[in-house]
Amino acid sequence: MGAEPNIGRCRWAAWLGQGWRYLLVGGLAWLVDFLTFFALYAGVGLVWAQTAARVAGALVGFAGHKYFVFADRRSAPRHLGRQALLYVLLWGVSYGLSVAGLLWLVHDLELHPVTAKLLVEAVIMGFNFITMKRLIFGSGGG
Repeated sequence: MGAEPNIGRCRWAAWLGQGWRYLLVGGLAWLVDFLTFFALYAGVGLVWAQTAARVAGALVGFAGHKYFVFADRRSAPRHLGRQALLYVLLWGVSYGLSVAGLLWLVHDLELHPVTAKLLVEAVIMGFNFITMKRLIFGSGGG
């Protein structure tokens, strides 16, 4: 019985460590996205710069989350392919939820758009972290 509380503390410590790494990778992915957009915008225009920026940020995010945040070293093509597909699907679901959440908070609840954006992003970050941990890069992730 005496070891049970320590197991709980170890789990929380692992989650907190992953949480900090998750935020770090997310910040790096955002920075790559932003710098790619900034570097390309004048030469290729808004749409292509944004497309390239989102792809570059997603690639950095996928690699960082897989190898640094969740320490998933499986590299067989079937694992990578499944994880990449699930990551893209999560991105799409998160995008849809973020738009729906913003519309609801701004139009129905009449929150300021910046406040709504911050609330939605906090919820989406938590949702994405748990989904990646449990379904994409965890034991069930490929």
